[in-house]
Amino acid sequence: MTGEGDAVRLGTKVGERYRLTDGPIRGGSGEVWLAHDEELGRDVVLKRVLGDDSPTAFDRLRAEARVLARFSHPHVVTLHDAVRVGRRTRATTYLVMEYAPGGSLDRRPPLPPRLAAHLGAQVADALIALHAEGIVHGDIKPGNVVATGPRTVKLADFGAAYRVGGKETITPNSAIGYTPHYAAPEVVRGRPEPASDVFSLAAAVHALVTGDAPRPPGVPGDGASAYRAGPHARGAVEVAADVGELRAPLTAMLRRDPGARPTAAEARELLRTVAGPVAELPELPDPLPSASQDSVAAESSWAPVPFRSVRRLDRGLLPQGAGRFLRAHLRPVTAVAAAVALLAVAAGVWAATGGSGGASAAPDPAPGTGTATGSASAALFGDQRTADPCALAKPAALARYGDAELDPAYGNFDRCDVIVDTGAGPRIDIEVEFADGSAQPPGTVRTDGRVRVVAEPADGGECDRTLLLDGATSNGSGGDGPDGTGTGTGSGSGTSGSGQGARHRTGSAHAVVTAKPADDSTPSAAVLCGMADTATTAAVAALNAVPPGGRLPRRQPPLPDSSLAATDACTLLPATALEVVPGIDADHPDVSYGNWGCSWRSTTSDLDVDLTFDRGEPPTAEDGTATRLGGHRAFVEPPDDGSVVVDVVHRTYTGSQGDHLAETFELAVSGSGGGARLRTMATRLATAAAARLPAG
Repeated sequence: MTGEGDAVRLGTKVGERYRLTDGPIRGGSGEVWLAHDEELGRDVVLKRVLGDDSPTAFDRLRAEARVLARFSHPHVVTLHDAVRVGRRTRATTYLVMEYAPGGSLDRRPPLPPRLAAHLGAQVADALIALHAEGIVHGDIKPGNVVATGPRTVKLADFGAAYRVGGKETITPNSAIGYTPHYAAPEVVRGRPEPASDVFSLAAAVHALVTGDAPRPPGVPGDGASAYRAGPHARGAVEVAADVGELRAPLTAMLRRDPGARPTAAEARELLRTVAGPVAELPELPDPLPSASQDSVAAESSWAPVPFRSVRRLDRGLLPQGAGRFLRAHLRPVTAVAAAVALLAVAAGVWAATGGSGGASAAPDPAPGTGTATGSASAALFGDQRTADPCALAKPAALARYGDAELDPAYGNFDRCDVIVDTGAGPRIDIEVEFADGSAQPPGTVRTDGRVRVVAEPADGGECDRTLLLDGATSNGSGGDGPDGTGTGTGSGSGTSGSGQGARHRTGSAHAVVTAKPADDSTPSAAVLCGMADTATTAAVAALNAVPPGGRLPRRQPPLPDSSLAATDACTLLPATALEVVPGIDADHPDVSYGNWGCSWRSTTSDLDVDLTFDRGEPPTAEDGTATRLGGHRAFVEPPDDGSVVVDVVHRTYTGSQGDHLAETFELAVSGSGGGARLRTMATRLATAAAARLPAG
């Protein structure tokens, strides 16, 4: 689960000129947004880079951005600039780039060989220019080629760009990146060169015609084992499918020996010969809908697609839609793609998302100074793990709607709920949730004392009210920690990644009041928003009642030492345990408020791992197959829509109302690869995490 504070919100202005209008689309360790350049009146794409944002790294990234921004070619997407928001370790980098509304060539129906050759020749023309400047693209594939017309394309995504002779990627402190099925043998061995782009171009053209990249002889399935690193990595591939007149040029371009392949200029002429007269070629077909009928992927790539940010991961609900669509079509292969110019992404991303300028965020102060953006809420919340969300949940204020009962253990530790039984009507859950960051979402805004209330339109069967405590807008980074996650400075070690020390958060935070059904009813938006407004009024009054310099009430009684609340979710899965997921980025998790949720993304596939804490009634056989993992009771849910969830019981206890409750963690693995594979990975990860649980 990606914490709320880890993301900026729609309507936020970055660099004092770029207004975010759609997004975020998350993938790897970054985010993609569509934005409107209010100074020049054009749409652009912003890529939020998460990773090494040290001043030295940023200076070098900006220098490379300027080089690429000056690089003008009709078949290369333009990178305008790099913008850094914040200072020192609390900075976030945004890359500002050309918006290509045509979408990528990924997920198109098979193209006629002549049309594929014509498009490939345009990419080869771009490679000629890049190679002349000493740049190897490093990741040619259909998802990194975007359409700007019915028969015209541009090369994009310099996430694996490599300087010839420099033995390094363009991005500082990053490994060489590639997409396995399109990578040349020497790239897999860590020695890319210009001829590597020719190989990858041939593989991409092959995929445009046949729907798949060429495989080594006799390799079935996805051929993953054929792309392992090492001295014997990847042998020759063959053009076994029917590609018509493309067979000869593709066979030459796919030779294992780089020196035996044609140059980019020679490849362009070979492809042009096959393509023939442009006027006789058909137009590019529209992208195929997603096989899963995902609402995002099903949208046409030729028009903007509205994406909605997923705020939280409720029990049994796995993140889908925009984030998964990006990862399925972009699939950056190493952390390099999270820190370099993501100049284009797959169809839905460029269709749904998008100069230079100064940072719009105020500098962060030293901890405890209480003078700059983000410090007011940090002081008010104090230690996130002890601040009591129930202090803002007021059952008495909701009594006019029915029988209102406080439930302090309805989910993760960052929330408190009031369940309202309206009698003859629906049961409504009024949730008060704490979250990192304080970026302003879109909606009607009013100010009441120290609180800025944003009334968001009802959406998806719920109504949200965001309570901000840090002024009109927040910094663009959405967090205060070194990686933008809001980890801040506190009593823990401050480690990142799969962290071996607790990271008690003291950064910017806010509250969200949500009204939603607690049963299968479908109450109207007017009912939900009316109750949300009532609950918000009571919560705002409680916030304004805290004296200047004071803190929110602490949990009373405090949670016991045996509670999961004292545990950093990220520490339950060290990098060695995460290795069961191919390509997992163990060093850059998304961390939620209080460190009570942690998510990792694969850099080579669409696989996600989410570990989040939960409280409530103990799971039963209705929640899945009962078993024991790491010495704890566990329940493995059956695969559902490309995901598997394992519930592991940490401890059981008696609640304040005498009810039998349990603290659990949910380990979810989602993505493609089949239910059996996902179940195996989820079970192994849950076993590793269970073994690291504290004594209950």
